[in-house]
Amino acid sequence: MTTTTARPSAVRLHPAFDRPDEVLASIRAVDEWWPLARYAGSENEVKATGGDAGATMFVPPWFRRDVALGGRPLVPGAEAILDNRRFVEGARTVFGGDVEVRPATVYVNVMLPGPVPFVPHLDVPAFRGFTRADHPVWLLHQMTDSGLFDHFRIRLATAVWWSFAGPGGAFHYWPRGPEATPESIEPPFDNVAVLADNERTYHGVAPVGTRDDSLLEGLTRESLLHRVDGGWEIRTGGDVVASASDGRVRITVSWKGEIHSPEEPDDELDLDTVVETFLADLRRRGVDAAEPDDAHHDDGWVATLSGTYGRRPPRVPR
Repeated sequence: MTTTTARPSAVRLHPAFDRPDEVLASIRAVDEWWPLARYAGSENEVKATGGDAGATMFVPPWFRRDVALGGRPLVPGAEAILDNRRFVEGARTVFGGDVEVRPATVYVNVMLPGPVPFVPHLDVPAFRGFTRADHPVWLLHQMTDSGLFDHFRIRLATAVWWSFAGPGGAFHYWPRGPEATPESIEPPFDNVAVLADNERTYHGVAPVGTRDDSLLEGLTRESLLHRVDGGWEIRTGGDVVASASDGRVRITVSWKGEIHSPEEPDDELDLDTVVETFLADLRRRGVDAAEPDDAHHDDGWVATLSGTYGRRPPRVPR
């Protein structure tokens, strides 16, 4: 393995897989993919995660599927991704050679051509006793942005690998922070991956395709992507609304491993503690805030937290 350190917070891995063609074949064998837009909530919640609500609330032709969860493969062939030793070694390079790396999750994004970038973002964080399994994504992001809950943070290493020959679809990441010049990896992607702390390292994707590719409109959160011979089809209610050949589709594999060390604490958070901690800090800051009736969805609460702690993400270079 050739590993070149890009920055202290990220490493570039090349080659990423021993048999990348088999990895790609296992992904293409999976049918029925769901829109990424299903992960977004209300307009306020989108803003609270650092996104542009106007650009994010529509449904772009980007789809996702979990292929491993809880350290277990969900589809045939996913174990080659989940148990990839190069990702484990890369995680130790970023987080320290003495940590324990527990492969946990693999999800795959499939992106069809269009003029919209995947705006720079941070991945969804997790805290001991407090994860996206029971709590909304926007709240988890505000917990990270506030810095109030770092003691409870579950450290996650993320390796990102691609299959796409271009044009478009470059990967941008900010290992030195959102104000610095980003690093960029351009297609064609030659079995390369970047491993980083993606809950703290902004990253985004340039538009897939060429400037002549028009915006695909009319997709809904019920639209599904299906695998067909030599390519892909988007269907809504059984009707085919768009299609693309393999060469026009960008596939991204995201691997996540939990980082553990012997000295880490084991206490956990609950929702009452999170709300009380936020309220105490808001009052120290002189922010007028009342305890929310619904800490998950109260619009006033969402706006107060995002207005106080939210960060402005960087922009993808043009």
